[in-house]
Amino acid sequence: MSDFILPLFPAHGLAISVITTVWVGVWVACFFNLRLGWVLSGLVVPGYLVPLLLIKPWAAAIIVLEAIVTYGCVWFYSTYLASKGHWTDFFGRDRFFALLVVSVLVRLLFDSILLPAIGEYLNQLLSITFDYRNNLQSYGLIVVALIANMFWKPGLRKGFFSVSVSVLITYLIVRYGLMAFTNFSIGNLVYMYDDLATSMLASPKAYIILLSTAALASRMNRYYGWEFSGILVPSLIALQWYRPWKLLITFGETLLILVLANLILRLPLFQKTTMEGARKMLLFFNISFAMKLAMGHLWLAYFPNYQVSDFYGFGYLLTTLLAIKMHDKEIPVIMIRASLQTSLIAVAGASIIGFGLTLLPTHLASLQNQPVTAAEATTAVAPNVSSLKDLVRNEKVRVYQGRRSNGFIAPGLGELEALSKAFRLLSQYRKTKTPKHLAQAQLLLQQVNYQIHTVEDHFLCLFEQEPRRGWGFFVLNLEARTPLLVEVPAPLNEWGVMEAGASIFSGTGAAALAVAGSGLHSNKNGLSDVLANPRTPLSIFHKVFGRNGTLQLRGYTKESTRILSRSYPLNIKNNDSQNLPSSMWIRDELPIGADLSWLRQHIGSFTIHWGDTPMSNVLRDVSDTGFIELALTREDCRKLLFKPLFFSPELTLMQKEQ
Repeated sequence: MSDFILPLFPAHGLAISVITTVWVGVWVACFFNLRLGWVLSGLVVPGYLVPLLLIKPWAAAIIVLEAIVTYGCVWFYSTYLASKGHWTDFFGRDRFFALLVVSVLVRLLFDSILLPAIGEYLNQLLSITFDYRNNLQSYGLIVVALIANMFWKPGLRKGFFSVSVSVLITYLIVRYGLMAFTNFSIGNLVYMYDDLATSMLASPKAYIILLSTAALASRMNRYYGWEFSGILVPSLIALQWYRPWKLLITFGETLLILVLANLILRLPLFQKTTMEGARKMLLFFNISFAMKLAMGHLWLAYFPNYQVSDFYGFGYLLTTLLAIKMHDKEIPVIMIRASLQTSLIAVAGASIIGFGLTLLPTHLASLQNQPVTAAEATTAVAPNVSSLKDLVRNEKVRVYQGRRSNGFIAPGLGELEALSKAFRLLSQYRKTKTPKHLAQAQLLLQQVNYQIHTVEDHFLCLFEQEPRRGWGFFVLNLEARTPLLVEVPAPLNEWGVMEAGASIFSGTGAAALAVAGSGLHSNKNGLSDVLANPRTPLSIFHKVFGRNGTLQLRGYTKESTRILSRSYPLNIKNNDSQNLPSSMWIRDELPIGADLSWLRQHIGSFTIHWGDTPMSNVLRDVSDTGFIELALTREDCRKLLFKPLFFSPELTLMQKEQ
């Protein structure tokens, strides 16, 4: 039986989605509500925690700990102080809003101050190398508040027991049911969890919008009686105003669930059955899940080049909750209008608040504005130490020497901010040649263990000092002929691409070169995958220097060959990469400075496709236009490797003959 795998879930969809585990968790929660009367709240919690228990148990424990602290804080100043006559007890939506606000404050305190300090202290005390940056952090926009709310009615002891049992049962079903007998798998948190959920410190705007909209929704419900199925519903809708197409998909899915549910409830089977509470929740959510299941299988057949999850409604239960409330009130149009109106007004207010916060001074801003002497400006950058050719080869050796499991150490929010400011200063220096910008950039880079070397008088090379954290290697061309950025995201996974990328960078006179410092699969949690994780130094570099066009250099692997062989008629036999030609995929338009004639001259012919590859790529996703993915065969990589690595300016025909 262990060899039997049922391909129930569509690949790249529900087969690797938290929606599937949430679906199992909803069944478990509804079962205990119907049989034992347990509270029907926090329905997403069991299914949300299970993937974390399997891959990041420390993170799951931190979430529960923060929920307990949140519950304790609200209980103290609500129930305890109210019993002493010093305060008024919170009730209903006011209590939940208090839990939401306190959960954000608790997460901010724990994730940014307490947990990093504890992790660093334990590493020093016990002489260990525990990766506390990635493990000691919580996940989820609202899951901490939801768990704290689940504790409220039954009390902390009984609530903790019911949550633990629900999570345990869901875990057993997922681990020994779905993962054992179906194609469902849990292997990469970066793919499974939304970007907003993976780090609180990386998405402050989302929390400002969340709290602002929840506060406004609470007021609208109190004064005008507007129903939203909870104050979090308009909050989650508000997060999508920056992606209007996602709003259309969300409400379209909601209306489709409502129509199908109305048709099903008219069947004779349900005429004499009470469909309220947990039963109605199960019916509506199963309709939503079945729609996603069918859509995923059809999508692979007809639209293999697009990610099916992009066309799901936002959230796990948002569309279900909206559809249930529309069914209960029988006013779908009014509900849509009220939700959109409330969320839009809140987004406008939150945007003003967020803009105001950006004007506050920071320690990095003060560092940027501090005076720099002439001596500092000239010594901020190391002297010309070698040729670019030698430096790239040495860096390749260092990258391979650091090739180890979990070798990528994820940067913190402050480190990402320092890198972003340093890269922007270097971008200004490349345009203005102002020494102050270069010196300030070097000071910021020193904070994150980077050093700048000048090479051949016009290359600025940024590389990590020891101990290395797998963040990457970057080069700026001060005498660039084009604004193009050349990227090498997988130097350890794809043969010859690092030297080939350096050759293209130098030969075409591109503005910048970015090379990842670790393998795509170095970390089991997926954080080392620069094509999936948007919070890497390479991603920050891409956002600064890739605005005017990017050429991303790739090589063929077994996985990429298998994916591309399904999507493009390239006459591939047995998914053999040796039968693949070098191929270029161009998004929308050719970027400025992409010299195709130079490429044809040095690697020969290659096929051109207009559009995106079907492979995940967050670097491509943040590029609106002017993005090229160039996949080279080993033979074409060798053509670049066995030519002079860095090309001098082209000679005239007469000079060559002489």
